Amino acid sequence: MQSRYGDDRSRVPVPALIVLAILLALAPVAFAAGGGDEPALPLTGLPLAEVAKDAGCRLTEFDEGTKANPPVTGMNVERARFADGSYAGRRPPSLDASVHALLHGRVLFQYRPGVAANDVRKLDQLTREDPDQVLLFENQTGMSAPVAATAYLTVMTCPRVDESVLRALDAFRSRRRAFGQSF
Repeated sequence: MQSRYGDDRSRVPVPALIVLAILLALAPVAFAAGGGDEPALPLTGLPLAEVAKDAGCRLTEFDEGTKANPPVTGMNVERARFADGSYAGRRPPSLDASVHALLHGRVLFQYRPGVAANDVRKLDQLTREDPDQVLLFENQTGMSAPVAATAYLTVMTCPRVDESVLRALDAFRSRRRAFGQSF
């Protein structure tokens, strides 16, 4: 069939229009999901401060040289070292060793002396699921919170151990691991 212009080439087939409409509709979704220069957030997609707040925890970011309990920075004593993993129920790393670990990008999960054994078991399990660059131990600095996660210049304190706190600790670990001075 000829158009009124006398040429069939000016007509676009209906299936091609449908495919084009679908591609145009999906393009923004594909662009948003595609890689960019920024790393993807874990599945929650929420900023770490919101994850912490939703779990009833408190996230604090510090500038260089700030004092905190538990510590988030300090003097590097190179000979003070502890291997990654759980020290639940064992001798904890010294303060020098824990600061050394922070400076090298480790995440430290700490619990206050006297925390229920069942809660310590939950923290131990969380740590053992992904122990790379993570240490779990009983705090020796007199921190007031029952549970804390620290990384270089960052601390998240939590009032209890429950599923939402464990998710927040996991998010902290995934987002702050290797967050040291890179020396």
